Amino acid sequence: GGRTGAKWRREMEIDFNAQGGQLVFPHMEKYKQRIQIANWNTVPDEWVLYAGFDYAGRGVTSFVVIAHDQQHDDFYAIFEYYKKKAGHIASSEAILSYEHYDRLQWIVADPSMWTATQEKKDGGDLVSPASLFAEEGVHFIKGTRGGDTQFAELVNGKLWGGFGGNDKTWQPRYRITKACPNHWREMSQWRYSEWTSSTGQNRNVKETMVDKNNHSIDAVKYLFKMLSSNWMADKVDSFDMARHVVY
Repeated sequence: GGRTGAKWRREMEIDFNAQGGQLVFPHMEKYKQRIQIANWNTVPDEWVLYAGFDYAGRGVTSFVVIAHDQQHDDFYAIFEYYKKKAGHIASSEAILSYEHYDRLQWIVADPSMWTATQEKKDGGDLVSPASLFAEEGVHFIKGTRGGDTQFAELVNGKLWGGFGGNDKTWQPRYRITKACPNHWREMSQWRYSEWTSSTGQNRNVKETMVDKNNHSIDAVKYLFKMLSSNWMADKVDSFDMARHVVY
């Protein structure tokens, strides 16, 4: 990676937090002024809002709202809730109090939320986190696991694929407002896992990402996976919330 590589930056004491491996989204630093934009006071009425949710009762919980400008097929991260050890009650209150909650088409969540792992206050059988949220009035649709590499290809290829071209006025199709600082931080620091040269000589190397500090990434990944029938397919124009809510 030369002087921009993580190892060099860490060794030369320029960046003590530099992680191993190459950045998943290298455009973010170079084209920050075009990708990161100011907050909005209002969201156009014709735009469609979706949300992704990644829950960890004792870890970091992330809720991210994405606005879709369907006319231009552009996406904007416009709101985030990002908190450690929040619990399902505090997280539910934060979601329900979001000013545009009523405009959300759906909220897609980590599929592990439908596994019965939680103990109710009155004892008895274990229940799923999804059912606890449902009791608070927040309902989710079930996302799908995996897809880190496909998500990276979607963003770098379809949404940010115009960077580096001859058109200097080209604007990215996915932009992150300053209302989502944690989402920006995670995306800009996400890296591919490191591997040694000897690893490549002895076996095929899997292209994997570092599975750490990626809570908002997962939330947005579930969302974009839900919006397309497959990673390179056209976006789904509508989604019947009533038919797909899972309790």
